[in-house]
Amino acid sequence: MRDEKKPEISQYNMAGKALTAFMGPLEANIMDAIWSSKKTHVSVREIHETLKKTKNLAYTTVMSTMDRLFEKNLLDRKIEKGRGGLYYVYWPAIDKQPFQKSAVQNVLSSLINNFGDIVTNCLVDETSLSEDERYIIKEQLNKNIKKKD
Repeated sequence: MRDEKKPEISQYNMAGKALTAFMGPLEANIMDAIWSSKKTHVSVREIHETLKKTKNLAYTTVMSTMDRLFEKNLLDRKIEKGRGGLYYVYWPAIDKQPFQKSAVQNVLSSLINNFGDIVTNCLVDETSLSEDERYIIKEQLNKNIKKKD
């Protein structure tokens, strides 16, 4: 078992939808397939079979992408022995909801570190709260930001 490491979230694509805001489209499709699998461990072949129903993908493309997801701490793996020899089986290193929360927190932290009060104002302005409620939240957020400084 590897040391506990946080998933690597190295990008944010503002035009991306859901998972593709944080990872490439193939990575997102693979993670979705693994998260929705009823099995606890899946092989590259199983994910390739699932994805090739809707996309024309080479087995090696799926294999190298799953290896990259392992390197980014999104997947864990172990070696198994089968009829064709040794192969990896993979499982999520993190569940979908905690990944999404962590990814959003990373983006917000980066925005707050870079833009501070502007981010707070934008977040509060986007809510449908009353003026008084927005003021209270804005004050609390600003206090929390100043504590971190």
